[in-house]
Amino acid sequence: MKDLHLGCKESDEKLIIALDFGTTFSGIAFCFLNQRDPRITSILDWPGAEGESVPKIPTRVCYDTESNDFDWGASANQMGNTIAGVKLLLDPQQERPLYLPQGNLRQEISQLPKPPVHVAADFIGAIYQHALSEISKQVPAEYLAMCQKHFVLSVPAVWSDTAKNATMEAAEQAGLYPVTLIKEPEAAALYTIHSLDFTMKVGDTFVVCDAGGGTVDLISYEVAALTPNLQLRELVPGTDGMAGSLGLNQRFAEAVKDLVGEEQFQRLKKTKGFWLAEKTFDSEVKKAFRGRLKDEFYITFPMASIDDRPDLGLESNTWRMTGKELNQIFAPLITDILRLIDAQLKSIQLKKPGQPITGIFLVGGFGGSQYLRECVARTYLDIHVLQPNDAWSAIAKGAVLSQLEREATVISTSSTKHYGVEAWQVMDPVIDINQPSRISRNGFTRVQKALMNLITPVFATLADVNHR
Repeated sequence: MKDLHLGCKESDEKLIIALDFGTTFSGIAFCFLNQRDPRITSILDWPGAEGESVPKIPTRVCYDTESNDFDWGASANQMGNTIAGVKLLLDPQQERPLYLPQGNLRQEISQLPKPPVHVAADFIGAIYQHALSEISKQVPAEYLAMCQKHFVLSVPAVWSDTAKNATMEAAEQAGLYPVTLIKEPEAAALYTIHSLDFTMKVGDTFVVCDAGGGTVDLISYEVAALTPNLQLRELVPGTDGMAGSLGLNQRFAEAVKDLVGEEQFQRLKKTKGFWLAEKTFDSEVKKAFRGRLKDEFYITFPMASIDDRPDLGLESNTWRMTGKELNQIFAPLITDILRLIDAQLKSIQLKKPGQPITGIFLVGGFGGSQYLRECVARTYLDIHVLQPNDAWSAIAKGAVLSQLEREATVISTSSTKHYGVEAWQVMDPVIDINQPSRISRNGFTRVQKALMNLITPVFATLADVNHR
């Protein structure tokens, strides 16, 4: 260990830690930058995961009502005071599609034991500290302590400034500093293309559809170069929607309410039986669905005492759910995702007429759904629809890869919004003669000053964020 200290300075050793902070699941990947052959590794061992090696754990926090202690991830029981989906509470102003239950987000936030940013900080801090303990199993603790740590945090492609700022604040509270933000589909694209077994060509164009728990983000890229490293160019502005798999769970709960009635449902949702039924739907039923309407799935509500409804397939606290009923739960989300993909494809065609689309890549938790893939492939018969084997961990690994400039980079992006001011000036009949669309020189000077007064604080803030 002495040789390590003598042979290098602290500033020479760098550790990249990337956090995919998701609505329903979150994961961490890391890489020691100064290794001869840098290897990107996912954290696979998590508390409460029942011995499974998984790259992500549930984004859940359960607080003890009598102390500040909390359980997190797979160790947090879904019943009681468990908080799930806190990521969507970072900006309650973001619009929700009509096909999702329209809850009162402000009321939901008011019932939290602490503000959403602090809840997010607790969760981020917990998984970060666990990640450090896992990383320390691979290298000496002294070496890990002296490494410079650079953090990368993934966010949805079209994420409000309010949500981005809240995410950065939560990360800093959790001890992640300095932090670089990266768009989730950008990270997924870098890792997916970099790890493809087949050959890509310069000029190939593809759409990345990152379908996660809360949001679905899409960005289209063109391969700009393959040597000396992979370089991607963003073709058109990214788009997004709230058609993530969490919506399936919410629509399942609404279907159960329609099945048993409002009065019984209010009692049922407080029981362990409902929690176990939700777990069965989330981990088994929705993953097994292939779109066949005649298929049947059995969902049990143990010890729930629900009235039998044989005509609706409900007997002995067990619901015989048909493929037709399951299709009704999936339908609006699948339709929304296809709409988002179609919009990206049309935007590419407008920008590059006649440009063939090489492929559509489905990543993220929902992106691993075989039914979703079948629906997309059936809609776009002439485009390859691919699902990487490790689509679930692609974002965290791609976020790390974005910091390895020798491996892969995105060389240009498309802005989804801009800031500016609208100015109206009285036309000068002498100075502005024959120039009806221009602002007078005096007026232009005034507009310039107004713009500078407006944007100078913005650039100062951005500079401070980049410096941090």
